[in-house]
Amino acid sequence: MFRAGDEFLNTQFGNNNPYNQDNEISWLDWSQLEANRDIFSFFKNMIAFRKSHPSLCRSRFWRDDISWYGTGPEVDMSPDSHSLAFCLHGSSQGDHDIYVMINAYWQELQFEIQEGKSEDWLRMVDTALPSGDDFSQSGQPLAEIIYRVAPRSVVVLLRRN
Repeated sequence: MFRAGDEFLNTQFGNNNPYNQDNEISWLDWSQLEANRDIFSFFKNMIAFRKSHPSLCRSRFWRDDISWYGTGPEVDMSPDSHSLAFCLHGSSQGDHDIYVMINAYWQELQFEIQEGKSEDWLRMVDTALPSGDDFSQSGQPLAEIIYRVAPRSVVVLLRRN
């Protein structure tokens, strides 16, 4: 759950319940906006991306429109799993397909995209890339069907129409 200021790393100094505090713990430190302009830009882009894709904004569960994967075709259901991928099919919402790869592991993982060919997909988000490169407005074409996802990062692809 987000609260005001999260989009530019405002902090409550570890206080999980500052609502009864009328001091710097609960006040919004607007100087953090300039100090963390890159994070703010990323949040702004992600909000615009969500708003521009009706399949992400739907009011019903994705049950019939989602396919789950792992680094390959099978989801790793083990207790020590550190990866997950899914393809959210957008046709029922008049939208593009969105493929997401999540690496919660501390080492790079190689994901094989399970739907389509590499030329079908554009990389929109790679949270491991430096600010400015982490989000692409028009998308970056993929060179191959294998994508190396950096440790503790998320990659979002958009299928070309």
